[in-house]
Amino acid sequence: MAARYPLLEAWRACKPSAPPFILPGDEALLAEPALWAVEQWRDYVANTERGNPADAGKLCLGLLPMPFVGNLRTASIFLLMLNPGARPHDFFGESEVPEYRNELLATLRQDDGIDGLLDPRFAWHGRYGYWEGKLSKLFARIAGGGATYGTARHDLQSRMAALELVPYHSTRYALPGRVMKKLKSVELMRSFVSDVVIPRARAGDALVIIGRAADRWGKFPKSKNIVAYSGTAARSAHLTPDSPGGKAILRFLAAGS
Repeated sequence: MAARYPLLEAWRACKPSAPPFILPGDEALLAEPALWAVEQWRDYVANTERGNPADAGKLCLGLLPMPFVGNLRTASIFLLMLNPGARPHDFFGESEVPEYRNELLATLRQDDGIDGLLDPRFAWHGRYGYWEGKLSKLFARIAGGGATYGTARHDLQSRMAALELVPYHSTRYALPGRVMKKLKSVELMRSFVSDVVIPRARAGDALVIIGRAADRWGKFPKSKNIVAYSGTAARSAHLTPDSPGGKAILRFLAAGS
C-alpha cells in the first residue's frame, strides 16, 4: 500500500531534519507564527511559561508530525481523529529515546515491520495508555469469546490504524479553518480517506469510525461500516463494547471481515 497513494508517498518523501517540522505544501503555517511554536525537550524544560493555557492551542512544530499511527498495510479498522496531542512524554520521547523517535520515522515511511497502536516497547508513553484505556474493555469482550486477552489485543490492534486530519501536535486544537484549508497534508488525508478507505468500507472490507470532528472531515455516505460520533460523544469517542464504535467493531469482526 505504501507506494501506491499520494498521502503515503508524500510522507515517505518527507525528510524531517530540523524544526519546524512540516510536510512540504504546508508552508502556509509558517506565515502564521502566532499559531505555532518550536520546542523540543530541553526547550520544554527550560521554558518557565510551559503549561500556560494561552499557548495550549499552538501547534508544536518541534515534534514530528503524526498523520497516522498503525500499520496501514494490515489495517481494516480506521479511527479518524482530529490532531495528535502534546504532552511532556512527547517531547521527552522524541528527544531522549532514539528507539522511539526511529519508530515514529518508520511509521511516517510505513516501513515493513512497524507495530500497531499498542507497541509494548513504548508502554511508558501516554499514547499507549490512551489507546489501551479506550480498547481494553473491547479486548476483554473478545477474549470472553474464547481467545486470551493478549491474543485479542494483538489481533485487534494490529488491524487498527488512527488517522489524524491535521498531523501537527497541540495541547488543544485551535487551528483556524482558513489556515487548515490551505494545508496540503489535510488535502492528502481527506483524499486518502475518500478515495481509498471509504470505498473499502462500502465494499465491506473496512470499518471507519469518525471519532473526532466529523464535520471537519467532510460528508460521508451512509453505510453500516461508517460510524460517526457527534455532539458530546465526540469529545470522548469511547470504544467500549456498548459504544457505537465498539458495537461496530464487534459486528465487523463477527462478520469475518
